[in-house]
Parts: sequence; structure tokens; C-alpha cells
Amino acid sequence: MAGSEAGRGSSSQFAVLRTISGKELNVALVLELRAASESGIYGILIPPDLKGYIIVESDGLHSVQRIVKGMKHVRGRVAGSVAYEEVERLVKVRSLLEELKPGDVVEVIAGPFKGLKATVRTVNIPKNEVEVEILEAAYPLKVFLPGDNVKPVGKR
Repeated sequence: MAGSEAGRGSSSQFAVLRTISGKELNVALVLELRAASESGIYGILIPPDLKGYIIVESDGLHSVQRIVKGMKHVRGRVAGSVAYEEVERLVKVRSLLEELKPGDVVEVIAGPFKGLKATVRTVNIPKNEVEVEILEAAYPLKVFLPGDNVKPVGKR
């Protein structure tokens, strides 16, 4: 989140704005320009997994209402404010390994087995390691790969 650490206090509020899907970045850039001349806006966030919404951190909802007034591509403001924990949950980076489960089919995207499909056997999150069985091998070939070297393709 762009903004000062002062916005993290108890007086900070998070307002959610509805926008036209796909126009989030344009709206955020215009908000940034308007917020430069307005005091009370601490940060603007575009949640990566939430299309059509922008979160604005401010000292009060009235500050957000002032800078949003008459803006193109803004559909409105969601009633109320959002808790800091909810915002944190939206922007927390999730590890790919947390989503993988034994039996999932993955594609190897790096290393000597690049381009081959494999089945996940075990996942070791602390070591960032995945044990896979290469599907296209003539015999059962089990390999330990770094978690960054695989991407999910589907379930078995």
C-alpha cells in the first residue's frame, strides 16, 4: 500500500470503492492525483484477486467521498468500512505449495524435466519442495523439485 505508516493507527479507515471492471488502475491513478492535493488519504490499493474494487485508506470516509465525487468509472462506495485484517488477507501472498495436494497434476516449468507433466506425491512447505512422479516416463520416476519449478495443471 502506498502511503505513510501514520495511516495504520486506530483513526485509519478502509473504504471500498466499486469501479468498472478493468478500470481499477485508471481510477487508482486519478485518485492518487486527487489525493495529492487532499489531506487525509493514506493509501490506495487494488486487490489482485478482486476485480472491480479499490480500497482506499483514509482518516475518514468523508475524505474518500470528497476525492471520488464526480469521478469517471467509479460506480459507488460500499457501505461502511473494512477492517485492517480483511485488507491484509486480500493482499497476503499465498504460496503455490499451500494449494497443491497429493494427486494433483502439475507441469514442470524449469530444470531438466521442463515441459513434462507429473503427479504430486508429497508437498513439503517448510523446505519449499515437492515430490512428483513424472507421468511421461517409461517407469515410475519420482523426483524432488523446488516449489517454484512446478505449476498446477489440474486434478487427477
